[in-house]
Amino acid sequence: MGSSGNAGLWRKAAVLGSLWAASEIVLGSFLHNARVPFSGEFLTAIGIALLAAGRRLWPERGLLWRTGLVCAAMKSVSPSAVIFGPMAAIAAEGLMMEAGTALAGGAAGALLGGGLAMGWALVQKIGTMLLFYGPDAVAVYSRGLEKLRALCGLGAGGVYAPLLALGAVYFAAGAAAAAAGLRAGGGGAGLRPSAPAVPARRPAAHRDHSLAALAASLVFLVAVMAAGRALPAGRLAAAAAVYGALCAAFYPRVRALLRRPGVWTGVLGVSLLAGLILGAPKAGLYMALRAFVLTIGFAAIGEELLNPRIRGFLERFFGGAFFETLEFAFSALPGVLAAFPPGRELARRPVASLRSVLALAPGWLEALEGRRVFVITGGHGSGKSRLAAALADGLRRAGKRPAGIISEGLWKDGEREGFDVADLAAGTRAPLCRRAPVGGAVSTGRFNFYDEGLAAGLRALAPEALAGADAVFVDEAGWLELEGKGWAPAFEGLRALKVPLVVVVRDYLTERVCAALELAPAAVWEAGKTSSEEALAALLREGAFSPARR
Repeated sequence: MGSSGNAGLWRKAAVLGSLWAASEIVLGSFLHNARVPFSGEFLTAIGIALLAAGRRLWPERGLLWRTGLVCAAMKSVSPSAVIFGPMAAIAAEGLMMEAGTALAGGAAGALLGGGLAMGWALVQKIGTMLLFYGPDAVAVYSRGLEKLRALCGLGAGGVYAPLLALGAVYFAAGAAAAAAGLRAGGGGAGLRPSAPAVPARRPAAHRDHSLAALAASLVFLVAVMAAGRALPAGRLAAAAAVYGALCAAFYPRVRALLRRPGVWTGVLGVSLLAGLILGAPKAGLYMALRAFVLTIGFAAIGEELLNPRIRGFLERFFGGAFFETLEFAFSALPGVLAAFPPGRELARRPVASLRSVLALAPGWLEALEGRRVFVITGGHGSGKSRLAAALADGLRRAGKRPAGIISEGLWKDGEREGFDVADLAAGTRAPLCRRAPVGGAVSTGRFNFYDEGLAAGLRALAPEALAGADAVFVDEAGWLELEGKGWAPAFEGLRALKVPLVVVVRDYLTERVCAALELAPAAVWEAGKTSSEEALAALLREGAFSPARR
């Protein structure tokens, strides 16, 4: 996660990013269904207001661009097939707000940033038109402006003056949105949610990803844009049809997009109108085909970018901070959505609505910071329990109080004979399981478990035994817990902890156990490859312990 200060900053960005994403979901759906004009600008204004309010709540440099990056990444799982434009706009809005606050500071910086962010929305609109419709869009604008002036009885004029005037209007609207956000961020003490939200599970990939398919789409789109009118219209139409059919066969987003006639009616209408303005219907046809190819291509590329290999590269590039932040953001999103007012109310009373949800932000941050899960994994005899015990000893030397249980192995004639369970808080020890056919009715693999050992472990994991602990250990969770036995009954209380939770799991069960016990690990440490010093540093760094425990 980088430095300790950056860790806290990324988590604040996760909370604000979730709020922003929730506003896009709730308000965006309402505006779309109500067919409100300038709905994109209204969503931008809400985003600007939220950023301004968030900056007032947490006045830290670097917060706003991180928030934009988080919200843009969360937009990537939107059911919308066209996500690149909104993702780019959201990320740019965060950057513009950050630039404004850096240049001017205080309220003036927020107003400047708001104006720049809304102005960027206009720049992106113009850029999108040029990208999708090509150089003919400039000719359409110039010719249309001439005809409008003639219709209004005006003389000839420059082509830039209307754009500059429109840019001024956008800048003023952005500054006004930022002012509204400053008002929304100025009142109300932070409320606290009753419990941390359960981490949201992201949709599974539709199929195996292909770097070759990603490269092919990129090459095809570049070729279409570079060819322009050099490619005969008939060949371009045939190539577009084949490419669209291939993408529809492999990508659910493309199929969903093709089932939306409103999108294609708009594209065709704009293209035909452009052809009439230019007096060249063929130019309108080229514009329509180009727009079709790019829209389908961007939807396909959006799915290929979910490739785990690409994600792994980005994780290495960002040092893991960005994707850990996304885990926080996705875990907060269900609770944020539940707290948001309906879209109609948000559109009618935006300042009051933002104030009500922003009042919850400190509580969400506290919940996210409090529940940190770390998993120790490895194969049989790899040293998982030794690493857990070393971490507990290291915490004691640092003045912290570990609690929970460690499984201490017993050996006989070079073979594992069984385990005892050690209560870290009480310092007691009880027989847990043995290879011999003794104990209670619970067994797994070669071991039979003692009823008294299981009872002792559950007592060590009970809320009263964990009161005052700085970190809790569970060694280990495996087959018994997947069946709802062993330590599984204790996890309902463990998931509500506001201190780090360290869980030991065998490597081949890690994903299944985390899913069954609803754990979202902040880090996975592999025994034998992760040193106790490295893991201890992660536990002790700022942000691993809730503020109340430091």
